Amino acid sequence: MRKHYTVEGDINAKKAKDAYPKLILCENCIGGYVVINEGERTFEPCAKCGADE
Repeated sequence: MRKHYTVEGDINAKKAKDAYPKLILCENCIGGYVVINEGERTFEPCAKCGADE
């Protein structure tokens, strides 16, 4: 199951979208990120591994 997540990115970035990017991640890939906010489920592929099932 993939969801929209707001994760911690480059905290020194001047833009919020770089500091806290919104990514679509699967359950296997989410462990490598610090999650700020968990959003809705989606059918789009995972941004990190490309899983689409």
